[in-house]
Amino acid sequence: MVNHWTPIYLKKNQKFEFIDELASGSIPALILKKAFSLKTCKKIIEKILDFNYVSNGPGIEKKIGVSLNSFINQKGTYFEKTRFIEKKLERYFPYNEDPRTLMQNILSTVFSMETRIAKENNSNYSKGVFRFHGTNESFKIHRDSAHYEAVGYQVSKIPLQFSAVLHLQPAEYGGELVIYRKIWKHSDEKYRTPYFGYSEKVVHDIESIKIKPETGDIVIINPIHYHAISKIKGKHYRISTGFFFAPTDEQTLTCWA
Repeated sequence: MVNHWTPIYLKKNQKFEFIDELASGSIPALILKKAFSLKTCKKIIEKILDFNYVSNGPGIEKKIGVSLNSFINQKGTYFEKTRFIEKKLERYFPYNEDPRTLMQNILSTVFSMETRIAKENNSNYSKGVFRFHGTNESFKIHRDSAHYEAVGYQVSKIPLQFSAVLHLQPAEYGGELVIYRKIWKHSDEKYRTPYFGYSEKVVHDIESIKIKPETGDIVIINPIHYHAISKIKGKHYRISTGFFFAPTDEQTLTCWA
């Protein structure tokens, strides 16, 4: 389909028929241009900057929301904190204004499948996380896979997952998404670093591309490919929100964070 390893660009109301190519890495990323308006993104930022419940997690100092990666061996705590934060966020974002819900609706159109939040024992998984990356921060080379990392959670039974990230505010300088043309394998674990991520040796001499975040764009990748965020410089936070999703046997997209 493509001769060069480059992203596919679509509008938010266009259909995407090459999910297998995105899964395999033949297509490194799908970018939905201007899926959210500048005005809407600014409104979302104003609300989340006023939110009191800020935490941290693997590889990041400031986030809002609950991520599975922070509670791999604490399932009860994960669902308890998810219920708490989601109730707080509902006060800030009525259902039809929550950017994570609006993203789900866009994915339904693009992939021609209904979306739903993953559930386990009548408890909802997290709807998504807002992330803030500040000056001199970066995000180390890593990969994401609930199938390998979150054994014990129902979503670990899903062999394939994608990530969808809405860019609300780019950094003044830097903050590009770097995607490497390499899929994680077990033998790469020798390159794993304490706490989070992998040594740069894991992608030595591997082809990569950089995607510069632009306000309102949704970037979708298969996160089993190694990826990172370049160092951020300037006064502005790099602000985004996102979640993982995967097609199921029921021809739906199940979402979680």
